Amino acid sequence: MTDPEKEAQAENNKALQSEATRDVNEATADGHGGDPEQNGANETPAAPLYSVFSPGTKKFLVLMIVFATFFSPFSSSIYLPAITPIADDYGRSVADINLSVTTYQIMQALAPLFFGDLSDQIGRRPVYMLSFAIYLGANIGLALQHSYPALMVLRALQSTGSSATVAIGNAVMADFTTSADRGGFIAAVQASIMFAPALATTLGGILSQFLGWRSTFWFLVITAGVFLIIYVPLVPETARNIVGNGSIPPPALNASLMSQRYWRKRRRNHQAHAEQEPLPEPKKLPLKVPIPNIFAAVVIVLEKDVGPMMLFMSLFVMANYALMVPIQDVIRRRYDFNDLQVGLCYIPFSVGSVIGSAVTGKLLNWNYARVARSIGVSPDRKRGDDLRKFPIERARLDLMWPFTALAVATIAVWGWVVTAGVTLAAPLIILFLAGLSLAGPVSILTTLLVDLYPMNPGRVSSTFNLTRAAFSAIGTAVVQYMIEAWGYGFTYLFWGLLVAAASPTVFMVRKWGPGWREARYQRLEKKRNGT
Repeated sequence: MTDPEKEAQAENNKALQSEATRDVNEATADGHGGDPEQNGANETPAAPLYSVFSPGTKKFLVLMIVFATFFSPFSSSIYLPAITPIADDYGRSVADINLSVTTYQIMQALAPLFFGDLSDQIGRRPVYMLSFAIYLGANIGLALQHSYPALMVLRALQSTGSSATVAIGNAVMADFTTSADRGGFIAAVQASIMFAPALATTLGGILSQFLGWRSTFWFLVITAGVFLIIYVPLVPETARNIVGNGSIPPPALNASLMSQRYWRKRRRNHQAHAEQEPLPEPKKLPLKVPIPNIFAAVVIVLEKDVGPMMLFMSLFVMANYALMVPIQDVIRRRYDFNDLQVGLCYIPFSVGSVIGSAVTGKLLNWNYARVARSIGVSPDRKRGDDLRKFPIERARLDLMWPFTALAVATIAVWGWVVTAGVTLAAPLIILFLAGLSLAGPVSILTTLLVDLYPMNPGRVSSTFNLTRAAFSAIGTAVVQYMIEAWGYGFTYLFWGLLVAAASPTVFMVRKWGPGWREARYQRLEKKRNGT
């Protein structure tokens, strides 16, 4: 861990630390980052930095969170080429082995509800280490097991351990980034999620073909072990409920080896200079592990400014994932491809997704600054802006329309393209554009949700993950029946029109979202004050 900058620490003395802690733990309880008075520099002290972590530490955090987030989609997809060999070894049908995929998807939707909220309460590091311990144990068991029931149980545990990383990753980004630059950081997490499946299917096919299907699980054990070797001693705690803006020492359970070394050095310096203000004490964690509030995560969907957008994006993701169904069947038959060649056809979708995420991250930060200037506000990337009176819906959702139009077009024509007997370039180009059009809206909505719930980023990210996974599971379950009844062309025309029909929710939230958000703030304030 890189030491926080000296200038940042000087600005966060004892007086400002108490004010910062109150702003973080109380003002954000109603969904915004504080509301400092604008009475002039001589009357009001400067607001504390939003994060005192140095630029080097932030870059290291981004790299490690992208690494961690990679495991959930990667573990799901690297398994797919091994399904037929596993079925042969166990003497079971492919349909029986496919149930392990369904089990993985179910836990992929449910597990983040538990771990996301838990990380908001006790910190990111303990939950990361717990989830990776489960993940490591499950992969070792999968590599060694020889029975179908063990396969099913261990796949559920594998998903439980890996799936939490997506929700926690978005939460970590919210811990140290302001709304002015948050979009770019969250887009980096989304890029890793989008790219993982293409790499995983290709690598999984190679491992299964040359080293046997068990080698895929040993590969996951090795990569997870490498992650933990780096994460445990080096990555600092970031949860604002635990360390504030980074100027409060973490409890022993949350402290990395480098954090412990840094705070020991600071304590020695303070002991040598008795005239200095004492350092703040670490937050005391509860003796019992708190029970995550799963119900609170689920009811977020009922909020007027959140529910419509989650519905739209869940339908959006469902349609895009349904688009992937014909690849294994149609492209294999049409172009006489083997397993490895079919796997390579997924790469354009993932490349488009990565490019879409990267471009969207830049656009989110640019549009935030543009909207801020239009209302006479200068974006503060160090201390953060008060979002209660800021049109954050406008700053985020204005970017949604080009991506939505592109998505509707690519989905609507997909069925006819893959069955028209055209050159392979045509479906690959459509896949690239589909990936591009999916990544943008997912990054936009994820960033907006964190903006709306900065006090519970893990919880709201897990809620979005639940709705997205649930709708995707429904879509993949019914799309084949639709294809058999309607044909490819009209099936995907229907999916494209469904996305178009749901898109007015974007306009609704952009126009009326600020009023709905203010009503939620006031409701939470009354609840907190007991009135």
